[in-house]
Amino acid sequence: MYQTYYAMSCNPFSKEMDTHHPYESRDFKELIYRFTYLTEIKGIGVFTGSPGLGKTFALRSFSEKLNPDLYKIIYISAVKNMTSFDFFKEIGDAFRIDTGSCYKTDLYHTIQKEIRLLVEQEKRMPILIIDDAHNLSREIFLNLKVLYEFDMDSKDYITLFLVGKPELKTELSKNVYDYLKQRVLVNYTLEGLTREEVKEYIETRLQLANAHHELFSEDALNALYSCSKSSLRKLNTLLVNCLLLGYQNQKQRIDSEIVMIAKGEMDFE
Repeated sequence: MYQTYYAMSCNPFSKEMDTHHPYESRDFKELIYRFTYLTEIKGIGVFTGSPGLGKTFALRSFSEKLNPDLYKIIYISAVKNMTSFDFFKEIGDAFRIDTGSCYKTDLYHTIQKEIRLLVEQEKRMPILIIDDAHNLSREIFLNLKVLYEFDMDSKDYITLFLVGKPELKTELSKNVYDYLKQRVLVNYTLEGLTREEVKEYIETRLQLANAHHELFSEDALNALYSCSKSSLRKLNTLLVNCLLLGYQNQKQRIDSEIVMIAKGEMDFE
């Protein structure tokens, strides 16, 4: 349909293209830098931002480039009402621990043992990524010390990424988490795409799809920036809908009118 009409070799705004050709926005670069830094020093990092800004994508891009002989990635997508046992069971499963016959205390000790064996014998560093960490309960946050208390708190054996919505930072600001906060070495908040990045992103994607003509007018770019609210996810969806509408209306170039119609149909508000 619109791909043929606009002489594109593929859908330039699909997730698959993002995976193979990531657009390196300022947020993306800053996240990768901080992920790398934390991995090297073995610390805790807190990364927050509104949905759709690219947190999970940056995590995936970073993880895929790590050497599996040197690092063990443990990824947990936290859900509401997750119990402390359920949370640590997922970690235990990653270490192939028989969690079905474990009491909570036994599970904690076994996880610590496996982490130590991984680091000291296999020479691999565990990296625990907790996505949607804003869903974690207070009990789980307080029990995270199980993962970094080794040898009377004299050694660091794990890198921990806490990733989530802005309310994660609000929760961690409470006094009850002072012990955890003292261990946070990186605290980064994503800001989303700038107006110039929106333009660069679209141009880069169109080039990858072999569409080298200027398909979006300047007023369309302004509207896209305003309507997407700096969210890459919203921008991608909006762009695809703009192309569909442009094709349906036989538009050689997408203008702000098409963008606003697409926004209305998607009902972002």
